[in-house]
Amino acid sequence: VIKMFEPMYKLAGFDSPWDYWSVHATADRARVNIIQNSRFGIGDVTFLAVACGKLVYVEDTLKRCTRHTLHLTSGEKLEGVKVILKSLGLLGDYEVDRLHKMKQMVGSYCDGDWRRVLMIDATGMNAANFTTFSTGIGTKGFVMSHKYLHDHPKEYYKMEKDGYLEQLPTNPAIEKEDKPAYVVDVRYSMSSAIIMETMCPRCGAASAGDPIYKHKMYHAAHPLDYFLEIASKEWEEYQATWKTQGCTAPFVPYPYTREMIEGYFKEYSTAHNFELSPDGLIGGPLGTGKTDHWDMQGLLPAEQEFGSAPAWANNDSAMVQAQAAIDNDHIRWWSGQVAQKDSLKTKAMLITSSVQ
Repeated sequence: VIKMFEPMYKLAGFDSPWDYWSVHATADRARVNIIQNSRFGIGDVTFLAVACGKLVYVEDTLKRCTRHTLHLTSGEKLEGVKVILKSLGLLGDYEVDRLHKMKQMVGSYCDGDWRRVLMIDATGMNAANFTTFSTGIGTKGFVMSHKYLHDHPKEYYKMEKDGYLEQLPTNPAIEKEDKPAYVVDVRYSMSSAIIMETMCPRCGAASAGDPIYKHKMYHAAHPLDYFLEIASKEWEEYQATWKTQGCTAPFVPYPYTREMIEGYFKEYSTAHNFELSPDGLIGGPLGTGKTDHWDMQGLLPAEQEFGSAPAWANNDSAMVQAQAAIDNDHIRWWSGQVAQKDSLKTKAMLITSSVQ
């Protein structure tokens, strides 16, 4: 990731991304950790705006304001300023803590109650491996793991007996920092997930096929040449728009090419002794030549277009039957597992029971 940032940082006139304080790398740069309390900009338009003079980064503190001017503590003045947006980061809402009547998070549980699972897009960054820059994949895995425990509560009680709750990190509210208990950082979330899946490996079994699915889906929907074509087009459209608004900066070519991407993949493949291609071809050790690229269009019936809903999804009767099966199975299972069985039964079931 850091190596791929180099062209953009150079384009914007920034220092090398390797020199930033939050980047911790070994001398040979073979291993890297990014540790910080905020997120970093990854949008192309951010770097392009800097290169075209539409955006300027200034590190300083504000001393005072006069008409359309910011006076900084360094003595520098920023003139022509008509709008100020104060971005102070994420401030949690104590209503969440009050709703759950909790004093702290224990792992992902409100006050240690495993039936009340809570997740946020954790603050900060602490990673050496980036699967994605979005929350989607992590959220899906979180939901699947905790759903497994709700579907198989005996697995949870086994962990609890083995000291699961005592192993989990805790996060109490810190009032002087205006930080409710539910606002946790990335390191906390990662620790909670690792402890959970270590003590109950089956929690992650449902997500075991995610990496290969993501690989095939991404290359089918966003193949490299198409991705570069769209990215370059939008890059040029931004500059054309700014030019009509009076921007006089010279044209800036899109900084990435197919050859560069192929070089990144080659370097990665060599470092890990595993052949990987930017075109979605995967194999085993270098030199095996094995490929495994699927065309998503070929996986679908001839009459069904890629991205379209399956036929049964538009059948109201099928959807009602599926929902009924899910509801009945859950009610039947929980009714046989808890002491107060009637509390989990629907009103219709209670009426039937009373008649009988």
